[in-house]
Amino acid sequence: MEELSFEQGMERLEAVVKQLETGSGSLEEMLSLYEEGMRLHEACVKQLDAYEGKLQKLSALPKED
Repeated sequence: MEELSFEQGMERLEAVVKQLETGSGSLEEMLSLYEEGMRLHEACVKQLDAYEGKLQKLSALPKED
């Protein structure tokens, strides 16, 4: 999951959610999709947190006049 860009992760997460919402598939398939969705969610949150940290560092830099 770490090798996916944020955008790729979100696209896959949306696809997983749509597939889960259909309810089609075996219980095992649904559980596997749910687990994948949770991993994708976690990876995306990590990336967002990293971006937020970078933005905070950048905004803390002294401004040049």
